[in-house]
Amino acid sequence: MGLEVEGQVRIGTQSATGKLVLESHELIIRGPFRRTLAIAELVEPHVIDQELLFDHNGLAYALRLPDGHAVKWLKKMTTPPPDLAQKLGVDSGHKALIWGHIDDPDLKAALVNATTTDPQQAVIAIAVAHSHDHLNAALAELSQRLPSAPIWVIYPKGPKSPLPEATIRVHMRTAGLIDTKSCRVSDALTATRFSLRKDE
Repeated sequence: MGLEVEGQVRIGTQSATGKLVLESHELIIRGPFRRTLAIAELVEPHVIDQELLFDHNGLAYALRLPDGHAVKWLKKMTTPPPDLAQKLGVDSGHKALIWGHIDDPDLKAALVNATTTDPQQAVIAIAVAHSHDHLNAALAELSQRLPSAPIWVIYPKGPKSPLPEATIRVHMRTAGLIDTKSCRVSDALTATRFSLRKDE
């Protein structure tokens, strides 16, 4: 979810009040101007006196945001978004125990040097599931091999998914696990992380 505020927008010599939304890759201006700007295309964003300033396609933009927001937005705009490995919380020092077959290129790339077959070296489990049977089998195995670690369930996205998100949530909650985070994996896959309830 992006950051959203009301603010004063000045483009060149024209100004108006509008709603401003900062997403991971876009800055959206709603109101009289109605613009969607790719953050990568903003030229020299900087802050002066609570105004967020930048150029885009030869036009000078000035966004007057509520106190403190301009610096916060500038930091978000100029900080690269986390990659998939960072979102999953894995790297060479924080490895995942994998259940299922990984053939998605984006997921493969994220897990390079970040997997193990030894539960004692794993800090998290990842289950790649494409059906309810997959989910049952993954949970049965991983709950034995890595009983207290969080589990990422990676599954096909979209309304025609053979394993809908709602089905996964019901199944995992029945097993005493609650969803704590979600992230995009690729055009075809998405992921939800589950952890044991605190009273478990």
